[in-house]
Amino acid sequence: MFPYTRKFKHKFSRGVIGLLGVIMLRLVVGCSNSGNNGGSSAAGSTSPVPAKTAENTDTRIISTIKGDIEIPAHPKKVAGMLYVFADHLLALGIEPHAMVTYNDLGFPQYLSDQMKDTIVIGSGEAPNLEALLEAEPDLILASKTLNEANYEQLSRIAPTILFDNENEDDWTRFRQTAEIFGKETVADQVHADYESKIAAVRNELAATAATETVAYMRIQDKQLQLIQPEDNFTLFGPLGLTPASTEGIDFKDSWNVAISEEVLPELNPDRMFIILRPGDSNQTALDNIMSTSIWANLTAVKNKHVYIGDANLWFAGYGPIGLSKVIDEISNAYLPES
Repeated sequence: MFPYTRKFKHKFSRGVIGLLGVIMLRLVVGCSNSGNNGGSSAAGSTSPVPAKTAENTDTRIISTIKGDIEIPAHPKKVAGMLYVFADHLLALGIEPHAMVTYNDLGFPQYLSDQMKDTIVIGSGEAPNLEALLEAEPDLILASKTLNEANYEQLSRIAPTILFDNENEDDWTRFRQTAEIFGKETVADQVHADYESKIAAVRNELAATAATETVAYMRIQDKQLQLIQPEDNFTLFGPLGLTPASTEGIDFKDSWNVAISEEVLPELNPDRMFIILRPGDSNQTALDNIMSTSIWANLTAVKNKHVYIGDANLWFAGYGPIGLSKVIDEISNAYLPES
């Protein structure tokens, strides 16, 4: 698990004050619904759970950290205020109606072909609440860390479920999303399929790459950064690959450390996975490293065992589709013919 992926910084969109006026006007004419009935959530509850059936058979009551709220029994226009909700919904067979992007980079490539009709409502750190209002969702999925400060504004647009589960594992979070739509069975099957894929790839790699070492790095902020083996959720965990020795490298109690290309010969792994953050400056930094004689003499380079991955998938694909895609890419890096 990547612990650093669970922390986010909240930024307010400009014009929120003006938007609030628009929202209040809609409330007056009956075009909005707070969805907050003032109930209290269960003590210690961090994820939304069904509480009881509403009198209106077209709606139901969900118990959340903000109390009991009434939501549509069968939501048709779901908006997500956190990037990972797109992956969750699509894995459940639901196309998001409106969704924030990841760091203003647009929808991720691995999902974009399934989101052609999804409305962009800003980024997770800076959502465009006016665009969200115009999208007219009937349900909003939101994050406590990112969205608690503007929860009231969101809930005036549509019933809003605030999730407080960022410290939970990826599959727990996925199942909690599935529970909102009564799709627990679907979620369990998706998870089981993933575990089967993990087991199959692990067995393949144990037979073909048991003695190989691996270095896991990324290019971000124009730096080459080495990732602590203990902080990779896939390569050195479920797949059981062997990390290159990091003895002598001071991570300074961090999950990663910036290194120069001069350090690469000390690692000299059999294979390298380098995850590239989008941006011309990062691509240039990688190109500069790859043009050195140090790079050319590395074992992994000589054997053409270097894999360049997309950070928008590897560092942000925490839903079932993204997690499964990462496994496919690892498998293809080792076993191209598969």
